Amino acid sequence: MSLPALLGAVLAGGESRRFGRDKATEVVAGVPLVSRAAATLAEVFAHVVVVSSRAHHDAGWPRVPDLRPGLGPLAGVEAALEHAASLGLVGAFVLACDLPLVDADTIRSIARALGPAAAAAPERDGTPPIEPLCAAYRVSCLPAVREALDRGRLAAHGPFTAMEGVTVRLASEQFLNVNRPDDLDRAEQALADRIA
Repeated sequence: MSLPALLGAVLAGGESRRFGRDKATEVVAGVPLVSRAAATLAEVFAHVVVVSSRAHHDAGWPRVPDLRPGLGPLAGVEAALEHAASLGLVGAFVLACDLPLVDADTIRSIARALGPAAAAAPERDGTPPIEPLCAAYRVSCLPAVREALDRGRLAAHGPFTAMEGVTVRLASEQFLNVNRPDDLDRAEQALADRIA
């Protein structure tokens, strides 16, 4: 099955409140988080951008600023979808920069799962039961994303649920989220284990 024509979009504009400092530029296994995410997306998609209002986050990739700075990752999804539409692509695959264990095969599996649906995301343990920041969204999701932002409903999973996105079950350990400095060590170890 061929992959849909999606924009690869790294979400790197977060405030990093729990981390305590800008985590997009933190290094895991010798590579900054933002660069790792962009390179992984580039293994799958022809067009890759970094969505952030901070110029130093581009990591050498085209940068798309948030349309609504300070409104969290859902605003990044909006900016990615707007950019995808401007390029004539069917949608965007968004990948939060703080998910360093996600690999190209995982991205391909999620993108293939999209099929005719509006969105596709992996299942995960916890709340919400999906990972909306490692997900494929069609441009048709834009109205739901805009409406959620307009109403101040900033949870990234809201529009996914409203659009009845499809889910795919994948190995949950690859969705380790680097929220705190000690998560960097866990990510380093997991990446080292992969090549051991």
